[in-house]
Amino acid sequence: MSDTLKKVLKLSALIIVSAFIGVMLGQFMSNYEMRFSFSRRYIGNYRGIDIYETGDINEENMRMHLQMLSDAPEELAECTDRLYFTGTDVALPVNDEELGDVLGLTQGSTVYISTSSFSAYVVFHELFHAYDSAHGDISENSREFREIYANAGHTVPVFAAYSSDYPAEFFAQAGAMCLVMPFEMSRAAPSVYEYYSELLEKKN
Repeated sequence: MSDTLKKVLKLSALIIVSAFIGVMLGQFMSNYEMRFSFSRRYIGNYRGIDIYETGDINEENMRMHLQMLSDAPEELAECTDRLYFTGTDVALPVNDEELGDVLGLTQGSTVYISTSSFSAYVVFHELFHAYDSAHGDISENSREFREIYANAGHTVPVFAAYSSDYPAEFFAQAGAMCLVMPFEMSRAAPSVYEYYSELLEKKN
């Protein structure tokens, strides 16, 4: 085998290994469960959800978030398998990092909530993301929801919600607002309120 061929093979192998490491690193950075697997502490199971904490937790804010979890409709809670409370805000995955840090994040049926501050909406918001995912991405695939979004998207003030790129954010925040402030939503956005009332009454 010539020296040139050996160099080409070595370079090819190096490129393949580098690409593999890059893919694995990207997967690690984007998957929070992998990130927290070494630092998480198991708290217990609540409403069928395994609860973990990681980092320097604000105990008071965590208790208030757990109270919101206790108030969540069963239809929402049953779509979440694991919930991580974190000591700091959650940095978004690499592909969304320009959007900044957030108080909550959902990946499939796993929810991550920061205890750095408290929001009455964040638990319900993230549970609605898990519900959305568990029911075939309603925010993307339901014609009924897309009509609601097109006609009433501007009625819900939420980060990135009124954008064709973020219907899932509207789905989650509108649902959370209907639970936190039902009277106000029924008056300000009756079609949105009626949609979520019917959604949570459906049998899964």
